[in-house]
Amino acid sequence: MQDSSTYFKIVSLLLQYPDDAYIRVLPELVSAVGHLHPGRERTAIEAFLTEVKNRKAIQLQERYTAAFDLNPSTTLNMTYHKWGDGEKRAAALTRLQRIYMGAGYERETGELPDYLPLMLEFMASVPEAQQFETIRQCLKGLETVVDRLRQIAPPYAELLNPLVDIFRDRTAAGIE
Repeated sequence: MQDSSTYFKIVSLLLQYPDDAYIRVLPELVSAVGHLHPGRERTAIEAFLTEVKNRKAIQLQERYTAAFDLNPSTTLNMTYHKWGDGEKRAAALTRLQRIYMGAGYERETGELPDYLPLMLEFMASVPEAQQFETIRQCLKGLETVVDRLRQIAPPYAELLNPLVDIFRDRTAAGIE
């Protein structure tokens, strides 16, 4: 199987807001993709990077904002898709935070624990056996986001398609 830790880390970075730091790290990401085995994950990242490299920063920012900030159906906060902003979501966020703390993972951003790039960063830092609950918490939300992105931001959908497949496979296998 693909080195999922490297894949998770790269996708986590590519899902960040495309500010100046994002633009500066792109050459490193191109290099990191070379460490992935050939396959669907690598192909998706390479296609996304080709798209990104051909855009100006303002175009990337506009596309990101349209894709993730203006429509609740594509928010990168995964538990929102299942529970909205209610008490059940608060409980899910607390569970995720406990998972992170139990693994010794400390968040470096002010993002909620269900923010997909943060979840991927966490999963990149822990063994596969510790990823199951995080995957379970975000799979339905991720499927919702990818379905919607196919209509409004296809490059992001294509980037995330392999992630959906990985999560489905691991959920079906019951990896715990």
